[in-house]
Amino acid sequence: MTNFKIILWIITIFLVGFPSIILAGPLESTMSAYLVINDKNGKEDLKKTDSAAPGETIEYVLTYHNTGKQPLSALAVNGPIPSNTKFIQGSNATKVPHEFNVSIDHGKTWDSEPVRRKQKDKDGKEMWVIIPPSRYTNVQWTAKNPINPGETQTFRYRITIE
Repeated sequence: MTNFKIILWIITIFLVGFPSIILAGPLESTMSAYLVINDKNGKEDLKKTDSAAPGETIEYVLTYHNTGKQPLSALAVNGPIPSNTKFIQGSNATKVPHEFNVSIDHGKTWDSEPVRRKQKDKDGKEMWVIIPPSRYTNVQWTAKNPINPGETQTFRYRITIE
């Protein structure tokens, strides 16, 4: 089993299965991984996968469905960016009105893009630098509207395997 396959399996179990067991309630969630394939004409296709090789692109699809009878507010959707992968900036997508943030410290803090941090230059002078998407560790959508009974919300993002 490749390292990426193991990582993908762990993410699927702990980020999708484990929370739904703990939260057993009106919100169902799934996380699926798709290999992004481009044919010779440049047409893109997605193939469900549990493994990938260096240089390949994976699209994660996170789906949430309200099975309850009441609207659910303040849905925060978190997606991991596994080690040995890079987030593809601008690949985050949803039709849900939202605020999008990223983390460079595994979800301890969240920032809107571009992420900026103070760093010292070679002379010790502090300056602001933009942190590249390759350093992102997680992505997060915070829905602005509740997810209504029977409604499904979908969130997508892409990574490349290093």
